Amino acid sequence: MRRGDPYPGTAVTFYPDGEVRIPHEKDPVPQPDDPAVAARRFTRLLVRTAFINGVILAVAVIIAYVVPVTDDENVQLAVILVAALVCAAHMSWIVLRDPHRRSRAVEAARTGLYPG
Repeated sequence: MRRGDPYPGTAVTFYPDGEVRIPHEKDPVPQPDDPAVAARRFTRLLVRTAFINGVILAVAVIIAYVVPVTDDENVQLAVILVAALVCAAHMSWIVLRDPHRRSRAVEAARTGLYPG
């Protein structure tokens, strides 16, 4: 900071590559992902989703059969079915969200507008 600077912390910075960085400058538009990077990200997302769904189903089985809340078989079956439906909806949402995110990134790179 220079002495007598009326706006401390707002000075323009010159980097060794010759680029000028202005504080609070908006980030450039992200480029579409490399297919290998996108595939790795999607694989990690599916593995994470599978772990979450596994925990949901395990908790449902524990509630229904290990520590039975009720002895009624229909209620136990309903607990398992509700957990299965929640897991199916979660997996569908994850699988359908990723192509939408990628198409938005491609459109943003094509038009130059930030998708967020």
